[in-house]
Amino acid sequence: MSTAADTAAGGPRRERLLADCLFVIQVLCASAFGVAQYRTMQTSVEGVSTTWFLFWGVFLVVNLVLAVNAYRAFASRIAVQTVIIYAVWTLVCGAVLLELLLTEAARWTHVDEVTAVITVAGCICAVLIGRRRGLAMSDPLVRAGFAVFCKAVPQLTLAWNIWELGGAGISAVAFAVGHITICMRLWQVWLSIREAGWDRNRLGIAIGEAANEVSWIVATAVWLAVG
Repeated sequence: MSTAADTAAGGPRRERLLADCLFVIQVLCASAFGVAQYRTMQTSVEGVSTTWFLFWGVFLVVNLVLAVNAYRAFASRIAVQTVIIYAVWTLVCGAVLLELLLTEAARWTHVDEVTAVITVAGCICAVLIGRRRGLAMSDPLVRAGFAVFCKAVPQLTLAWNIWELGGAGISAVAFAVGHITICMRLWQVWLSIREAGWDRNRLGIAIGEAANEVSWIVATAVWLAVG
């Protein structure tokens, strides 16, 4: 017969199993994204903006740092998986960006210029507002501001780029995988918060990923409308 202790222990075990499943799926999705986007860009880079991948890489590095700090604050299996997921995505994004830069059809457009100006200005504002509130640049909430400007802004201007040029250079897999993995990361952050409680690092990750999903919905809607 199962005891009350066995029943109570079943909850954490189920959450660990769920986290393991989310981890494996996200690694597979990251790999699928990299392969699909690489193959798509072999034939077309229509709608792809350089700043999208460039600042996406910055976003991933920021969240990777937050994930590492969250692990240091409360080491756990879920925290390790979160670090690995951001590390894998950073490698995939870097590889695709390199491929884009090596593509002859790739070019720096006026959309990239606007994106760079808004993103850099936004990050500077995040630093200034943080200082006014006594927060260092290394504070997780200031870094969350970096994440928002480095991910949400480039994805919104990506939608603009797609509207102007078309979206043949972005694979359908990229959009599908994007929504799946963002929601999974948010779910994983929630599991981590339930396990370790709220802290500024986990809050920073959640803010960045929420902005990520909202802006990706806009980009997806434009891609579907143009497509």
